[in-house]
Amino acid sequence: MIPPLGARLLGQVAATEKLGAFCWITLELPGWHATAGERVDPGRFALLQAEPSRCFLPRAFSIADQDGELISFLIAPVGEGSRELTGLAVGSDVWVLGPLGRGFALGEMAVRSELQSQQPSGVRPRLVVVGGGAGIAPFPLLLRRIADLSGPGSEAAGHGFSEVLVVLGYRDMTQVEGGAPVRTAVNSLRQRGIACALVEVTEDGSCGPAGLVTSPLAEHLRDGDRVVACGPEAMNAAVWDICRKTRGASAWFSLEAGMACGVGSCHGCVVRLANGSLARVCHDGPVFKGETIFAVADSGPGMERP
Repeated sequence: MIPPLGARLLGQVAATEKLGAFCWITLELPGWHATAGERVDPGRFALLQAEPSRCFLPRAFSIADQDGELISFLIAPVGEGSRELTGLAVGSDVWVLGPLGRGFALGEMAVRSELQSQQPSGVRPRLVVVGGGAGIAPFPLLLRRIADLSGPGSEAAGHGFSEVLVVLGYRDMTQVEGGAPVRTAVNSLRQRGIACALVEVTEDGSCGPAGLVTSPLAEHLRDGDRVVACGPEAMNAAVWDICRKTRGASAWFSLEAGMACGVGSCHGCVVRLANGSLARVCHDGPVFKGETIFAVADSGPGMERP
């Protein structure tokens, strides 16, 4: 089922906060509920453009959190469009088209696998969240949604995850500061009685162990785990290589790609899938199952451009 497209809404900057190499920006979007519904699936994105803007095209960003009509984004100011957005003052106008794309289907991920069917009925799968650099952006919202699946007293209690492991990797300390919203979400899960562990590493060793995010993943991944990942292409390929060697593990990836239209019309974000077919990241993704984008018997990505 293709998710319905959101509407182009004019919102206002409600708050901004500099978080090291990133900026946390919250927009107030009147009418969001009418077009997007009460909840947005984590992993979906929106196109943002300042009003007025020096840039011809909007920029795509993962929806990092949602509280009613307050929508938050974690933005790294690396280009003209992102720098323009992170430089806006509270009260500034921003055009928002969204929510767009397909996100993480947490309900599907929480279903017991064939491997777990051999275990007692009360055993639920574990979720492992892997983020690298700016790829941590979808995960504050994802952790908020996990509470709905797994939290005590929820309608889905008993059908969520047994526990959550969050593994984050950063380049340096300036990126670590951008992980603050994820750490807040982890603490929120713990306060609701949901087991949630957090492991953070940096490439330069400025915070936590020195190394890549795949090192703690390889150490902690268990048979039957569900993995959700977002980060650079090389990181995704390495994560898949670890997952495919782990019995019963399943993985879903949110791909990063340059987007112009965001709705599948311009074909600017096309990638080649494992079976040789082409997919539009904005329309068919950005979230794909691992075996869809990577060859099952090969650790290399199937994501080279045609």
